Amino acid sequence: MRLEELKNRPLEEDEFQLKQAYLSSDTSLWESPMTFAEYESLAAQGIVVKTRQSHYYKDKSRDGMGITVKNVEAQSHISASTHRRYSYPVLHNHEYIEIIYIASGHCTNLFEHTALELKTGDVCVLSPDSFHALSCTNDESCIINIMMNKSFFDHAFLGLMSGGKHLVSFLENILYHHPSSPYILFPTGQDSWLRELARHILAETVQMPYAYDHSIGFLASEFLLHLVREYEMLAIVPDKANNAPNDFIVAVLGYLNVNFNRTSMSQTASFFGYSPSYMSRLIRSNTGKTYNEIITELQMDKAVSMMKNGERSLTVIAQDIGCFDSSHFHKKFKLTYGISPKKYMEAMDKAKNEKL
Repeated sequence: MRLEELKNRPLEEDEFQLKQAYLSSDTSLWESPMTFAEYESLAAQGIVVKTRQSHYYKDKSRDGMGITVKNVEAQSHISASTHRRYSYPVLHNHEYIEIIYIASGHCTNLFEHTALELKTGDVCVLSPDSFHALSCTNDESCIINIMMNKSFFDHAFLGLMSGGKHLVSFLENILYHHPSSPYILFPTGQDSWLRELARHILAETVQMPYAYDHSIGFLASEFLLHLVREYEMLAIVPDKANNAPNDFIVAVLGYLNVNFNRTSMSQTASFFGYSPSYMSRLIRSNTGKTYNEIITELQMDKAVSMMKNGERSLTVIAQDIGCFDSSHFHKKFKLTYGISPKKYMEAMDKAKNEKL
């Protein structure tokens, strides 16, 4: 499978049938998501066509109703396929993580109450149990779906995030607890290396050469690593207030993870081009925490890390984490952990000695 084949794929037989239906019927059927029951009813009335592959996950779903697609069963826990162009946008979900990669063209990812436009180079990570449906009504698109189980994704992606535990926790919440449209979107543009990796993942799935189950795991890991290295801080997530795409909150959390000991609310807001009050509201609405709470948690995490690494001077620790004096550090630490820094170090030393 050559790279050019991702850009100039001829329509398959069932895609051609669906395109004919699209050109000769009510195109609004492709503009809004429908449930599997609605699709079956429209098919019975002859309003929508059924092709050879029009099962819409009925044979793989947990209840036989095209709802939840069972987990990926490959030994490597990775699988890939191309999305059928002109297929009806039938809502479904999965027990696994799905990554939608737009190798070329464009499409719309429809959720129950919102829609997300995707273009060439976009990588959209969908959570398990995310009800969605893709609508692609053009010939030029090549959309690759990469499926993997949660444990693989957590290890190969979330486990490599450089933005710190607050960013990881935030993204976990988006993917696993967001009530409406959980996704993470990475705009990668014309990244030829990422497209090549996606092509190889697809080729391994289709051709199944010797030891493909091992190879596809390595390729998927490289795909996710590349996303983390090059696009982590460009991630777009749905705003909790209105589900509209939010293209800066991930970068803010990453910025705070690096600069917590030398920035302020006004400096952070200025860096991102917002007013302090607007920045404060957006941080609170998206994370459930205030700016000061996040900064304090980062400071205390760093303080404990320094103690564990052998730093005994409270003055040095206070300066390193951005507290203006030892007294300020002492107060913050005791409010966080319930004991003074000195008592904490004594307890830590005692526990260490007891293990010897």
